[in-house]
Amino acid sequence: MIKKQLILKDPLKFLNSSETQAAATGSFGAVIARPGIGKTAFLVQMALRAMLTDKKVLHVSVQDPVDKVNLWYIELFQKLTASFPADQQAGLWEELLTRRFIMTFEIESFGFEKLQHRVTELKTQNVFVPDMIIIDGLAIDAAIYPKLHRLKSFAGENAINFWFSVGRHAREAFDVLDVADEFGDEFSAIFDQILGMVPEKTRILVKQYTTGQTNAKERTVVGLDPSTMLVQEENSLSPE
Repeated sequence: MIKKQLILKDPLKFLNSSETQAAATGSFGAVIARPGIGKTAFLVQMALRAMLTDKKVLHVSVQDPVDKVNLWYIELFQKLTASFPADQQAGLWEELLTRRFIMTFEIESFGFEKLQHRVTELKTQNVFVPDMIIIDGLAIDAAIYPKLHRLKSFAGENAINFWFSVGRHAREAFDVLDVADEFGDEFSAIFDQILGMVPEKTRILVKQYTTGQTNAKERTVVGLDPSTMLVQEENSLSPE
């Protein structure tokens, strides 16, 4: 019952929209925001959503230890299920844990080839076979694109969807036209789904960007409540 209700009221259902390629096997998605805006909280809720629908998620962090990543999951799961009886919460949590694997790296030692090797080992040994991989803490520069193309080939060959958190340091406002300016044209070519987190006074908007020379556009799809960091449907956001 609890699982079905959480799926029915899931505000992230837009990710399966026919307007996007995010549900395609082997796709790449990016969540762009300045540090401290809520990229990790958003990605963890994406992971929980996938796990609720029986998908297995590998969460890779290149900035936080396992305990800190796990704490994000615990806190957000507790907030999402606060209205349900404790025994139902506990039962669902134990079920979801079988579909999650956390892997951490030091920034200096992380590399996509190393990650691919670890994933292949997990699959070969039948330890864990992920449907989704989250990489939290990706730094974008020109040198990374050949590596991302190789990783995307790996994703397609292994039927894995990837989601990345992508940091930006500029403090000015960010919109769809800034994607190419900050990250280059190749960014839009390799990422099938691009989301940007835009903080306002009482809310954090999550915008979906469609890039291109003639059809660049953006739309608000969901938001985050800064007091809880829970994802909210766009029509339930408090106005400024």
